[in-house]
Amino acid sequence: MTIQELINQQMNHFIGKLMAKNQLSIEKVIEVATHTGAYLIRNRHVQNKAISEDEIKLVLQSLTDFINHNFENQFHQEDFILIKDQTLALLKNPAFDQEIQEYFKQFYQ
Repeated sequence: MTIQELINQQMNHFIGKLMAKNQLSIEKVIEVATHTGAYLIRNRHVQNKAISEDEIKLVLQSLTDFINHNFENQFHQEDFILIKDQTLALLKNPAFDQEIQEYFKQFYQ
């Protein structure tokens, strides 16, 4: 499965859960995208003991592509910069591995 396919699958799942709870908003999509991106980057780093700048860019670009495709003209350049910045900020958190699991629990209950 490619990164784009994985992101599409995960984001569709999370967006579907938000829609079912009537909680879909631009802010929630940004939140889910940042957590999904950070999780995928971290997971890749753990698996390979390293991650390249190109792989990080691929994850961020794949999130952008998903959002552009599914929410045409609803997000702006500032939103994508925010997603990038927040994704990278999440990864700097020493408690990331614990907190990301707690975050995603809400989508599997």
